[in-house]
Amino acid sequence: MVFTHAVDYLEDFFLSIGPGDEPKFPHVPATLRSVWYLTPRQHAMETVCYVMIFAPMCYVALKQALNHSKWKNQRPIRAPTALDGVLGAITMSSFLGVCYYKAHSVNGWRLLYMFQPCHVMTFTLAILCIARGRTANFIFQGDIYNFYIEHYLMLVIPVLLCVSGRYEYIGSPSWILFGFTVIALYHAIVLQLACLVTEVNIATLMSPPNVLRSLGEWYRPAQYGMCFVLHWVHNLSITGFVAIASSSKVLKPLLSPKQH
Repeated sequence: MVFTHAVDYLEDFFLSIGPGDEPKFPHVPATLRSVWYLTPRQHAMETVCYVMIFAPMCYVALKQALNHSKWKNQRPIRAPTALDGVLGAITMSSFLGVCYYKAHSVNGWRLLYMFQPCHVMTFTLAILCIARGRTANFIFQGDIYNFYIEHYLMLVIPVLLCVSGRYEYIGSPSWILFGFTVIALYHAIVLQLACLVTEVNIATLMSPPNVLRSLGEWYRPAQYGMCFVLHWVHNLSITGFVAIASSSKVLKPLLSPKQH
């Protein structure tokens, strides 16, 4: 059976690159180290299942999204304003702050956590705030503080960029689903391999956070499920905020001419 052969191959591959009896990187702190909380076969089975589920969903969602009328009829991105520059500076400062504190804690091993989607997304948002033309289309207190600030910015900045008229928010189900599947595949493939090769438990893919330990071997499907729900809640919230701002007599005059 193709599924069984794929799982067998991945299991052997994960065992060859993942944690062994002797650590490849002995200096990785125990609190960050990847361990086989789930069996290598469980990792292989989940990876195959996630790819089989999310890859077709991603393809179908993207195909529908590119045919959406709002996508086809987008107006040119307006030039960044002073507000966009401020948002970009705040977002990039938060990103660089997280980089700094992770680089200076536990001998820099936590810097690998910057590959997590939340940090990659924050960096991308900072660029989107100030990009022009075609580019725009396409246990340390400081660390903890910046970590939370960065995640708040991830929730707020997209709303502000849409409400201010910098970007037009399409908000179609196909685009929302495409966004989730891309992030899910990034976790299932890129970060999975990064955890095994570096022996650092990036994005808790090798062992669960304390709050999810009671779920045992189901903790990773539970993470994907929670992220799926929250992804829709956040995007639908943006849709609501943009709709309210566009229809408000008070807020509409403040919007960019791009939205008028």
